[in-house]
Amino acid sequence: MKMRFIVTSGPVIIEGGKLLVNRGDKDDFYKLPGGTVEEGDSLYDACIREVREEINAEIEIIKPLNPLIIYKNPQSGEKMTIVLIHYLAKLKNKDKIRAIAPIKEIKWINISEIKKEKYKIAPNIKFLIEQGDIK
Repeated sequence: MKMRFIVTSGPVIIEGGKLLVNRGDKDDFYKLPGGTVEEGDSLYDACIREVREEINAEIEIIKPLNPLIIYKNPQSGEKMTIVLIHYLAKLKNKDKIRAIAPIKEIKWINISEIKKEKYKIAPNIKFLIEQGDIK
């Protein structure tokens, strides 16, 4: 059986000690905005496109962060290879962000509360905190 292989790209946006996250209609945890890199996309361009499609955000990418590879879909439990590419980014249109279906919620979560496990979060957020990319 051939295993699925997905490459995703998304921004880490932090303001005032809070991390911008969202949750889709099939999610039971908060995750970073972003999504699948499409044919012809660069990792950088996919990050910008995906965050615009999910939450109407315009961003400025500051620098790449640590990537992560996981071998199970955190939503479905399906065995697959997912490469998660992360960029530290600055939000340029904070007053215009909004959830675009299938995203149902956008939230700014205090990073100290994430560290205290007050929220159910995607594995890559925990990884980025452990790596020191989210402080």
